[in-house]
Amino acid sequence: MKYAGQIALALTVVTAVGAGRSVQNESGVGLSAVRFYRPASSQTVVDVFCRVPLLLVTPIGQSGGGAFRLAVSVRDSAGLELVSQTWLTPVRAELLRTRGASTSEHVRFAARPGRYAVAVTITDSASGRVARAAIDVVAFGQAPGGSDLLLASELRAAAAGDTVERSGEVRLGSLFASTSGDPVLTPQASKLAYYFELYPARAESVSVAARVMTESGTQVVAIAPSVTAIGAGGGFTTGVLDLAGLPPGHYRLEVNATGPDSQVTRSGSFGMTGFETVAQATAMVEAGAWPAGLTEPELDEAYAPLVYLMTASEQGVYSSLSMEGKRTWLRQFWTRRDPSPGTARNEDRERFYGAIAEANRRYREGGASAIPGWNTDRGRIFIKYGAPDEVYQRRVQQGRQPYEIWKYTRTRSLRYVFMDLTQFGNYTLIYTNDTRERSRPDWQELLGPDGLRDLEQNQ
Repeated sequence: MKYAGQIALALTVVTAVGAGRSVQNESGVGLSAVRFYRPASSQTVVDVFCRVPLLLVTPIGQSGGGAFRLAVSVRDSAGLELVSQTWLTPVRAELLRTRGASTSEHVRFAARPGRYAVAVTITDSASGRVARAAIDVVAFGQAPGGSDLLLASELRAAAAGDTVERSGEVRLGSLFASTSGDPVLTPQASKLAYYFELYPARAESVSVAARVMTESGTQVVAIAPSVTAIGAGGGFTTGVLDLAGLPPGHYRLEVNATGPDSQVTRSGSFGMTGFETVAQATAMVEAGAWPAGLTEPELDEAYAPLVYLMTASEQGVYSSLSMEGKRTWLRQFWTRRDPSPGTARNEDRERFYGAIAEANRRYREGGASAIPGWNTDRGRIFIKYGAPDEVYQRRVQQGRQPYEIWKYTRTRSLRYVFMDLTQFGNYTLIYTNDTRERSRPDWQELLGPDGLRDLEQNQ
């Protein structure tokens, strides 16, 4: 199925140290990490962003489109692999013909205190050419004064029932951020947003100031301080700067939070280009009246996940239709669910298929038969509630199958335990406190004493 992925046009190369930490290798692959602390579990949540220049992607066949496979590995200081994910990203022909285009990929993991090595491998599907990038991430050993600074092109508040990231977004509690790690602004899209968590020992009011500097450290923009109340359990501050008129180049945003007993300063890098290309590329990707351009297999792929949304009267009709009838059925299905009738976009459809694409990327399972991510237990929960706030993974243990504990804390505390019962990478939901899902009667036996302790510690 064709999905429009996040687009980033890096016509100038952003090489300064990014939010958290950033590296870029000789092939142009950029890798950055942003860290957040979770006091309840003493864990660090790490968001890793990988910018892939589309110069690395070779067109396939007559269509002119291409694809690349991205593999991510996270190892601890002892060399034990804690995270291993791989997915295929298709690239439209229009983007391959756009000078300077790149795409951004994202992965999130939670870690105990220590040092971790994150390695990314990009393999071009047509030529087999391989590019690699690596970065070291240090998980906080104790509560820091604040998180790393996350920069974004847009921040939006989650609406009621809005639980899943759109394409190119990451979720930050009650907010969604459109970000690729190191944003690249244009004169047509000149707003820069930031998100910054603070962890004071007690509740306090902090004065938050921001400024933009050149690579050499010269201040070019200063934002007057504002006062934000931060609770004893921690909180966050955000801001949006309109940088229209900023000359093309490489810059850093520095944010300083000063309280009665603390002062925390963090910074992150971004770029400004002078070319009108981002809007042009976005328009190319979104061109065409959906689903007119889909083949029959792609129509069937678009239909299958709708089992999560269909009413009883909508079931059992689609499979008997002609190809054009299937197009009409899908178009009418989403017309009935269009929150803004009469406009070119259907935000609910975009949000749903964005969640399906992300679930397929994250949770596709193998074994004897490949299962798309949306049709797995982890994918179903992801589509319903979005990415979990915390994930605890136990991959290697003697006599027990690997498992994951997912924790949601945004509205009410929900926990889900998924276990790889076959050890072929197929994770099954065995326990949850969600009354709308079922737990296995033998879940305690399957987890064992160590697993029950892990679950108790992740309450």
